[in-house]
Amino acid sequence: MDRTKLKASGKVGFILIILGFLFAAIFISMASTLNPWSMKLPHLDSAVWLRCAVEMKQGKTMYVDVWDHKGPLLFAIQCLGLTLTPHSLTGIWILECMCVFSLLWSFYLVAGLVSDSKFVRFLASVLSLHSFYYFYQQGNCVEEWALPLIGFSLYFFVKYLKTERIICREIVLAGAFMGLSFLLNGNLVAVWVCFVPVIVIKLIWQRKWKEMGQCALCFGGGLLAVLAVILLILGMQGALGAFLEAYFGFNSSYVSGVTLRSFISAVLNFAYWDSWFGYVNVLLLFFLVHRRKPDWKWSSLLYSAVSLILINISGRGYEHYGLQLIPCMIIPMTVCVEAVRNWCRNRWEFLFILAVVSVVWLRFDVARYQEQIDWTLTEEGDNSFAGGNVENYTIVNEWLNGRWSDEAIEKWVVNDTW
Repeated sequence: MDRTKLKASGKVGFILIILGFLFAAIFISMASTLNPWSMKLPHLDSAVWLRCAVEMKQGKTMYVDVWDHKGPLLFAIQCLGLTLTPHSLTGIWILECMCVFSLLWSFYLVAGLVSDSKFVRFLASVLSLHSFYYFYQQGNCVEEWALPLIGFSLYFFVKYLKTERIICREIVLAGAFMGLSFLLNGNLVAVWVCFVPVIVIKLIWQRKWKEMGQCALCFGGGLLAVLAVILLILGMQGALGAFLEAYFGFNSSYVSGVTLRSFISAVLNFAYWDSWFGYVNVLLLFFLVHRRKPDWKWSSLLYSAVSLILINISGRGYEHYGLQLIPCMIIPMTVCVEAVRNWCRNRWEFLFILAVVSVVWLRFDVARYQEQIDWTLTEEGDNSFAGGNVENYTIVNEWLNGRWSDEAIEKWVVNDTW
């Protein structure tokens, strides 16, 4: 095959990957109650954030005139979505689609550090979303918005561990993404808590003092720039003190009730719910032990352990916390798919095994996602996540020109019937 045909084939493959990721992002996001055709009310947390955004659109100041204990970036995202499509939730849903697509692209980049096969990288990226449907909880979860920030930062970190090449713009972005993630919610920082100390220890061990200073300046610069801009905006609005009290004061009390028993119980529950998380990490451990040599992929196991600990630090174990385990899947998943590829004698054997695995995967995951999608598209059935203060739904519903009927709000919110 000549160079022209190879180039054309590469372009076709790239386009197919983009289309595949786009289809996967739309399909997953259709399980959100914010999709344009949904007949269901959003879950309680989503309704609170939407209510805050609607109030902000009407001139209210967050943390002063309207209150919640999540970070300001979350409400900025809600406002952006409502600005894209005024009096409609479609804009936020479009942002959800873009969020999942960006996550898949970050996974594709990480997988490229393990395998040179585009097909392996694509398949591993999609398979890593295996448990997404369970933790998604009808969309608009705060963890969902942090996933692309986590995914790209993971890529920057493991790329450095593999190549030991310092790329300043990537280090700046990693710091900025940490700031943005922290301003969504304070517990969404596992990837930085894991990899920053690992890289610092590595640089100290190698006595690379100049490189360590360069990394510290770039990372700290990105982090502080983001925090400074957001805090300045809050200060100009007269909301800085209220934000600090809500974000640090309330959240400190929120996690103060954790006990060792509740923490262990939450960790075990997530390990049980997300079975693939356990399977692929154990397989990665077997591969690394078998090779018996230093490998940057060991950091993936540490990252999985740190994530499992941090998501349960409050001892509450809400299902949507598990979304933070999704990025932990991409490296071990790629290693597993690449191992299958290497074991196969030819391409056709590899494709046969993938076809069998895909049938099993599609049989369960797509069927379960389809149930969630069908549920959002019909007025029939319950809405068990909708309970809460009727004001949260009434204000949003009025601003949206009555997306939901009064009967629906009365049934699912006022009377708590589901």
